[in-house]
Amino acid sequence: MTSQVSGTEIADFQLLFESVPGLFLVLLPDLTIIAASDAYVQATLTIREQIVGRHLFDVFPDNPDDPAADGVANLRRSLERVLANKTPDAMAMQKYDVPRPDGKGFEERYWSPSNFPVFGDDGNVRYIMHRAEDITSYVQLKKDRQELGRLHDQLQAQTSAEELELPALADDINASTKHLHALNRALKLELLARNKLEDANRELTRELKSNIEKLESSNKELESFSYSVSHDLRAPLRAVDGFARMLEEDIAAQLDDEGRRKLQVIRDNTRNMGRLIDELLEFSRLGRKELNYGHIDMGALAKAAFNEADNAATDKMAMNGATLTMGELPAATGDLVLIKQVWSNLLSNALKFSAKREQPHIDISGAAKDGELTYTVRDNGAGFDMRYYDKLFGVFQRLHRISEFEGTGVGLAIVYRIVSRHGGRVWAEGTVGEGAAFHFTLPTTREPAHEQF
Repeated sequence: MTSQVSGTEIADFQLLFESVPGLFLVLLPDLTIIAASDAYVQATLTIREQIVGRHLFDVFPDNPDDPAADGVANLRRSLERVLANKTPDAMAMQKYDVPRPDGKGFEERYWSPSNFPVFGDDGNVRYIMHRAEDITSYVQLKKDRQELGRLHDQLQAQTSAEELELPALADDINASTKHLHALNRALKLELLARNKLEDANRELTRELKSNIEKLESSNKELESFSYSVSHDLRAPLRAVDGFARMLEEDIAAQLDDEGRRKLQVIRDNTRNMGRLIDELLEFSRLGRKELNYGHIDMGALAKAAFNEADNAATDKMAMNGATLTMGELPAATGDLVLIKQVWSNLLSNALKFSAKREQPHIDISGAAKDGELTYTVRDNGAGFDMRYYDKLFGVFQRLHRISEFEGTGVGLAIVYRIVSRHGGRVWAEGTVGEGAAFHFTLPTTREPAHEQF
């Protein structure tokens, strides 16, 4: 049975998307704009009703007054790569000016953009999610610092020029006068330099304070959004589940098998939605959580995570306990709580997709090589088709039907984000019906990095 989504629920999801505190644009494969977040509309000086339904580059052409403008060409190439390769594409910093609302010229803007494919049931790209960060203030701050350095060098050169060359003191009154004039000019230049440096420092301080305030405001918006998702969405879910449970208890005897099955479908879907909300909140918090680095005994951590996942899987799926083979794992440095989450997600997946085997078997291994630590989780389960590998670590992406294996499609995205924040990599291999292997790396030294998506 396929659950139906009402028009009200679709409208609610649209409202949630538009309220996301980030700059997002949804495109069709022909680059027609079909949705935009409020933050995107505000940052690009546009109005949603005037851009939805139009081609991306009709709305955002290159600045004709800038002969070096290449925003359209660069963005077009990135979007073409997403369509051709069916993989996310992160772009380098772009100068891409936006038209002023009054039609009088363009506003200078700098962006950090990335593009993600969203797949349909047929495996083809159905939408492209365009995400951007407005880094104009950051670029302007760098320019101000460079200008300050240039000004400092110029003033320093001036103060060491000929007008600072002082003639030797002499009894001659003209020589003494020249000497005083030279000292006076040097003092004026020094005062001018100090005044300009102080003005520049004050401006930089003001810009820094403004950027900090914007960042704090953005974080508050994100926290408010997370609170809304956590509480406002849970309330109707609890109501639906509660009334379904009461119906089940009060009129169970009056229902036939099909009626009881439908009630169970309702309750199962509300629980799945609750889990999805929990994992989405966890995924969003990962980008803001400060990493607490420390020494990690990876062997002990992996074994503990396996025992927890195996006990949960045995109870939940009524399967035989899986056997485990584990070699020596090199110790690592990282956030203990988050790295345990990586092990838990990978091992829970391995056990889930091995549940239909008569004897599930998991193999954990690790090695240190070429300045990085590599860890692997192998299973003898359902495996996956490598043709759809690009969907593996995306949010909401699933390679198996939910009727075969339950799940929300967020677990591997969480693994990717945690490992990326630690400066590592994640990849996998699989063969349908034969199992899969998931690998992740951590640097041997503390080198946190920014994820690409």
